[in-house]
Amino acid sequence: MSAKNWLFDLAPARWRHEEVFHRNPVELACMLRLHLDAEVLAMQAGLKALRTALAGRLRRADSIEIIEAYVREQAWAKGMREQVALVEDALQDALGGAVRERVAWRIVSGP
Repeated sequence: MSAKNWLFDLAPARWRHEEVFHRNPVELACMLRLHLDAEVLAMQAGLKALRTALAGRLRRADSIEIIEAYVREQAWAKGMREQVALVEDALQDALGGAVRERVAWRIVSGP
């Protein structure tokens, strides 16, 4: 399996129809890494909301299982993000492209 195919397997299915990603696998990797960053943040937000929303609404055992599912998804997204970053770096090296600074998303919390 090629790196590009692996990236497409992790990405939303509709990305396969974007010809620009087929021509520019480094950009596919970059966008996928950002997508995984968003998944990590979504799981953090979900966990925060769940701790209050689930209290009293579900059986304790079900609440724990749901929280554990969020934690597993967050761990998976973090792991995949790290692997995608490594593939992104390798593709940049292999394609001889100029290494550009990685785009990083930061959440700015309120006061």
